[in-house]
Amino acid sequence: MPYLEIFIIDDEPDAGHLLQNLLKEYSVIQIKEVFTNALHALDAVIIRQPQVIFLDIDMPEINGIEFLQEVNKYSPNTKVIFVTAFKHYALEAIHNNAFDYIYKPVSKAELRRVVYKIINAINGEKPKLTAEANSKVLLKTAEGHHYIDTEQILFLEADSNYTNLILKDGKKLLTSVNLGKLHKQLPETEFVRISRKHIINKNYLLFMNFCKRYCIISNNQEEHQLEVSIKMRDLKHELS
Repeated sequence: MPYLEIFIIDDEPDAGHLLQNLLKEYSVIQIKEVFTNALHALDAVIIRQPQVIFLDIDMPEINGIEFLQEVNKYSPNTKVIFVTAFKHYALEAIHNNAFDYIYKPVSKAELRRVVYKIINAINGEKPKLTAEANSKVLLKTAEGHHYIDTEQILFLEADSNYTNLILKDGKKLLTSVNLGKLHKQLPETEFVRISRKHIINKNYLLFMNFCKRYCIISNNQEEHQLEVSIKMRDLKHELS
């Protein structure tokens, strides 16, 4: 199977690097990032959508449960494994759809169990049609079902658990599918997440100000200025 792309998030650097060293024993694992700042990590998760996250719970910027809730909204296919010394969070983690929960200090046997569980889960998932093969998306709105050509989408805007699609012809559609799930249906080579609230079609990207952190989307008739909140390093990589 291909590599598992993994993020490690722990505000204690030694704990994160220890887990990184333990995971290096598995050739199937590719550790993409080790974060000590949870808010920076969340921005990276939103734009890069890793397959797996090993996540601490007790962190200063945002606790692990709150982080998981954000992942469920913005990167719903990402599997989150809590790595913590606190046992009393286990039930809450399960209620929020954590993939697994292991205790510190991490034992090799317990880590092996979790790694094999991840591999089996991913191998058991039904293959999906790649987003690049989908030039249209089917959306349910209050008016009915709309079959939308993705080339007609300028950008998408989160509205709580709903999503607004702003189209090239000026129309706006509101669907009950959240932004994270809808992102998975779109061609990843064309659509880029610039913040927790917005995904843009980069074919309509007119201007990007990396210093003031905003961009302009244009259909040659109307311009939309949107805030950019993700790390510029990640965004430049996505736009290249």
